[in-house]
Amino acid sequence: MHSPRFPLLPIVVAVLGLIVSRPLTSAQTQPTWTNLAHGLGAGYDALNSVAFGNGTFVAIAGTPIPSATGPAVPIRIATSTDGLAWTARSINNTLFRPGVSRVRFLNGRFVVYYGGQTAADFGSPTANFIATSTDGVAWTNIAQTTASNFTEMVFVNGRYYAVTGSTIISSADLAAWTTHPTPLTGIYSYLDIAFGNGRFFATTNGAGGVVTSTDGSTWTQVPFFAQLGGYRAEFLDGTWFFYSQGNNAVSTDGTTFTTVTRATNDPGGTANILAINGRYIAPGPGYFWAGLNGRNWARFGNWPTIAGSLFNSYNEVAFGAGRYVAVGGAFGPPNPALIITLAESAAPALEFPVAPSITTPPAPTNAVLGGSATFSVSALGIGNAYQWLKDNVNIAGATAASYTIATVTAASAGNYSVRITNSLGTTTSTPVALTIVTASAVGRLINLSVLTDLATATDEFTLGYVVGGAGTSGGKPLVLRAAGPSLGALGVAGTIADPRLETFAGAGKTGENDNWGGGADVAAAMAAVGAFPYSGPTSRDAAVAASITTRDNSVRVTGVAGATGAVIAEVYDATPANSFSAATPRLLNVSVRKHLGTGLTAGFVVGGASSVRVLIRVAGPGLAQFGVPDTVVDPQLVLFRGTTQIGTNNDWANAADISAAGTSVGAFPLPANSRDAALVATLEPGNYSVRASGVNATSGVALVEVYELP
Repeated sequence: MHSPRFPLLPIVVAVLGLIVSRPLTSAQTQPTWTNLAHGLGAGYDALNSVAFGNGTFVAIAGTPIPSATGPAVPIRIATSTDGLAWTARSINNTLFRPGVSRVRFLNGRFVVYYGGQTAADFGSPTANFIATSTDGVAWTNIAQTTASNFTEMVFVNGRYYAVTGSTIISSADLAAWTTHPTPLTGIYSYLDIAFGNGRFFATTNGAGGVVTSTDGSTWTQVPFFAQLGGYRAEFLDGTWFFYSQGNNAVSTDGTTFTTVTRATNDPGGTANILAINGRYIAPGPGYFWAGLNGRNWARFGNWPTIAGSLFNSYNEVAFGAGRYVAVGGAFGPPNPALIITLAESAAPALEFPVAPSITTPPAPTNAVLGGSATFSVSALGIGNAYQWLKDNVNIAGATAASYTIATVTAASAGNYSVRITNSLGTTTSTPVALTIVTASAVGRLINLSVLTDLATATDEFTLGYVVGGAGTSGGKPLVLRAAGPSLGALGVAGTIADPRLETFAGAGKTGENDNWGGGADVAAAMAAVGAFPYSGPTSRDAAVAASITTRDNSVRVTGVAGATGAVIAEVYDATPANSFSAATPRLLNVSVRKHLGTGLTAGFVVGGASSVRVLIRVAGPGLAQFGVPDTVVDPQLVLFRGTTQIGTNNDWANAADISAAGTSVGAFPLPANSRDAALVATLEPGNYSVRASGVNATSGVALVEVYELP
């Protein structure tokens, strides 16, 4: 989620499978990070780690070792709610502890390991603890049976996974730990563990290489990293980035890897590169580096001058409250531990003057005679100029990132491509076909369904749907349902006794239904769209068959008299497939807004006989601009076809293709630095579902949307 001012990503030059990293070459004004008072006092050579969560920063100090007769040394931290004003605190004052881990915010709480002798000498017994806190102020100490000072820890699927020494361990409660064997042999130490896109990676100091797992229990070695030496791994926006003491590597699927040869000044060979706020942030010589894909790097602000210091170094960076916070130390002054900060609003743009590179190519398109067709492309690079071609001939005036044929004729059929040029080079997309098809064959959204619970008497949720399309007119036949009692016959337990649906056009209520009543017209409409039948004419399920002429519509589902339980809400396109024409209105957008609880699954169906390109979003933070309360702070989405996962996204990171897709369909803009989730996909006809949940088991209200893209 980088700056909204410059959504362009860096690109790469690929030659024979070798990616060459390219640094920023243009002059760029750099802000200076601000040094802050932290109140920890002297005696600490550095702050070794910082994390942000629950509205609070926690920075932890390395613990100095006192003399054998000196007093016990507490674990010292500094906390801040805004990243500017800091308060010094202690986790525990009773033990002498020479070992402290990083601080991490996982599963709604801060986690720190510490341990050491029970007296101020090196011969006394050791005591080891994991300390946790939700606010950075009150800490709970969990005794550990062994010394497991983690070098990195993640929280995945209800378990904490940590690397410590030459061991990978996991725990559900931070007290009882399970050791997971790996095939590594020899002398090595684990340095990192990371998770993304359904896969773990754990890296070592080089001698042991890298191991991977899809379940956290069974680990295999990755042969590729024998050539690089494992060091650290990060996952950001669908790409795995591995950096080492030698060259780096990237992977989009976790199974195939490409070497990234670093330029002279690129960051690397450091354990301090982290994925933060949609960027990779890494320390450099007097400044920070930042990147977006692990291949290209730009300056990201200068370090402040520290009076009396010969040089500074910084260990970690965290982001929260609209600013970056880095911790480290200075060589020279009497109080060398440092905290510095940079506001997101002052962060420099990440501009990479490189040749154009296509990230989302044009897709084959089906169109009907008299209808419209649109081709679009997303590309990296600065100053890109576009020229669309039909059958390798320039199309006059087609010089934007998208090209629309307003009225398709028989002569429109052919192969389309786009040539993209800037000052550093030219690239041309692979030609894709425009095929003339009957209207009934065009891919389109035909159904949205949500199976969920009304948990309390006041609980409710809303399905939204947009009707229309260029060149369409007339009414749109739909079937709208809210089923509870009839779900029992399908094996669903705890169903709601009496659901109700209310229909709206914009903000105006247009109708409602409590009990469907067994009407022949509604029963016939339900059968025609393939909906499961209700148990009988007197069931308390709700259903409406209607012809909709308005564009923006919604259905609110509630329980009658406070009824609670499982309910399925559905919107069906009731237009018979063989009667579709270019003028037939379509479902352009379907959505559901509800509190996620532990997660929400929305199903949708792509009809017709050809693929359709869609934009899928799960908005939480992006709803704040509309005053929606209690939104989920960090949603994520997983896309399935049937039971097969085909896509995922956590933070949309101001991706250019997502932004362009949203603009093309009139979707409300997501804030550029928000943690909303989104992806673009081309889907064949079939059944799909979107699983929406909060990262680290967070929850709140979210809006799940599926848009047909032109």
